[in-house]
This record gives sequence, C-alpha cells and structure tokens, in this order.
Amino acid sequence: MSQRRNRQSNTEVDISALEDAIKECVRYIICREGSKIPIKRGEVSKHLAATCHTTPNQVKTVLIEADKILKRVYGYKLVQVDSQSGVPYIVVLTEECESLPSPVTDVQHRTILIAALMHIFMTGAPIKEDDMWKFLTEAGLMENENDQTVRKLLTHTFTRQMYLEYTKEGEDDLARHVFQWGARAVEEVPKPFLLGKMAEAFQKEPEYWGEQYKNAHQDTEV
Repeated sequence: MSQRRNRQSNTEVDISALEDAIKECVRYIICREGSKIPIKRGEVSKHLAATCHTTPNQVKTVLIEADKILKRVYGYKLVQVDSQSGVPYIVVLTEECESLPSPVTDVQHRTILIAALMHIFMTGAPIKEDDMWKFLTEAGLMENENDQTVRKLLTHTFTRQMYLEYTKEGEDDLARHVFQWGARAVEEVPKPFLLGKMAEAFQKEPEYWGEQYKNAHQDTEV
C-alpha cells in the first residue's frame, strides 16, 4: 500500500513540476488551432524546450495533461492522425456539431468544402480529380474546370488542414489523383448534416438515399 502511495505521490510531483509546461502547451495548441494545420509532436517538443526547458521524455506527459485541460476548459481534444513523417495531431471539438464547424471565414470556401465532402459521401467512393472539377463547375462553384484558385483550395489548403485527402493512384498512363475524406472531416463533419443539405436541395426526405442514410446514422447509434 505504501509503495502505491509513493508512486502516486511521485506522479503528482512530476505533474506539478511540469505545470508551467502544461499551461504553455495548452496556449501553444490554442494559438495553432486557428490555422487547422496539424501540429507535430516535434514542433511541440521544440517549443516547450525553448520556453520551458522541457525534455523530450517529458513531452508525452505534458501532452496528456494538456489534452485534459483542452477537454475540460475549451471543449477540444487532441487526435493523433496517421502520417508518413512525424507524429501529427489535429485539434477537434469533443462534441459532434449539428453542422460543419467553419474552418475559414470565407463563405464561398466553406460552401466549396461542403460540396466536395458531400460529393464524396454521396458517391460512396474516392472521387477522381477530373470528376471533382466537373462536379464543382456544374454546381457553379468553379468558373471552369481549370479554375486554379479552387483547384489550389482543394489540393493544398483543405488537404493540409486534413479535411480532404488528395492522393495518387496507379502508375504511368493509368496514374490519376483522387479525393476522399481526410482525418479532420471524419472527426468533425456530421454526415446527417450533409445528407440533410442534399435532401433540402432535392426536396426529398433523407431516407430517400437508403445507403447514405444508414451510413450517416450508424455512427450515432448506441
């Protein structure tokens, strides 16, 4: 029993000693969250080393405690995502919204993102790049299929923010790029909201699209 108490006491002392680093970590994450760009553990480690003299082996504990504060005070949580380099995290709301949290203040950009995610969701498969440009052009969201502003928005901005994945499939003459939902979209975007928008546009009930309706609600069922 005494050994257990000693271990608990040591843990409390360790966390107490890291209090400044934990607060600074929360501040750093909140400041970075606005860009929606994933935060790499290495970036956090470098920042904490410079500001609080935190050692690399303390960073994991700092992140765990910072995540607790983010959830309790701000309603956010850290989610570790897959990556080919580093250990990145995204900051998302702990509770699912009824609509899409706005990643940008530009209404047009938000509309384009919703349309792209909806097209992928309703299709039920990754969307070929050319098909995405055609869809957005027909929807009046691109001036033409060579609209570089919108192309860059999808292939760079929304991809870096992890709302979309933009990947290459195949080789040589068969090579093509496709879009699919990114890690942030999976965490943040409620599928019932997208299906509701679709139903509103076509003046139908969401149940009209049986497969998508089932997909949209399976994650919310207890």
